[in-house]
Amino acid sequence: MARPGAYIRDVQLLEELNNKIVSSGEMMSNIDVSVCNYINGVRDSLERDLNTIQMKLNEAEARLSEAESALSVCQASQAMALAAGIPGPSCMMEESAVEAARMEVEKWQMRYGQGQRILAECQQEIGEYNGPGGGHSLILTMSEQQTPKASQLLRGCIEKLQDVFASPMTGNLNMGENGSPKEIDGSYSDEERARDLKKLFKL
Repeated sequence: MARPGAYIRDVQLLEELNNKIVSSGEMMSNIDVSVCNYINGVRDSLERDLNTIQMKLNEAEARLSEAESALSVCQASQAMALAAGIPGPSCMMEESAVEAARMEVEKWQMRYGQGQRILAECQQEIGEYNGPGGGHSLILTMSEQQTPKASQLLRGCIEKLQDVFASPMTGNLNMGENGSPKEIDGSYSDEERARDLKKLFKL
């Protein structure tokens, strides 16, 4: 039956692992920056589009107001002609203009409402991402707190192992490159080495 525990015989591997942990933290931070830039860019683009729609709606409402005024003038002329007993002007053109202007206003009102809903949903998603428990805070915790902590703990283990390999306790080890043992003397058993390592690390 295999004995529990980890037997580290190459400090260089731990160094490489530590470098991977540090680079992973940097990558997570870069990803977070990219995500924030992207979603903020989407929000800004939606706001610009919504402002454009608002301008189109204002223009359509202005045209509707002008068309309704023209229709009112025409209808007043009809009433005056009717009172005088003479044929009045036709207001069909003005009525058509008012109808077309109303349809244009309704179109831009619908688009503006849709734009508002989409922007609100986007802002909600951004708020959830940036808020407590969101992706932004999670990545910050991992990259700014957990990653440095893991690297610090691993660095401590590396320093202790280097002390172990340099101590008289491991004098019967033939050390290879990077402080890693190449060969173990049979007189120093795995049980003894594990026992001494546990004492060193207070396990």
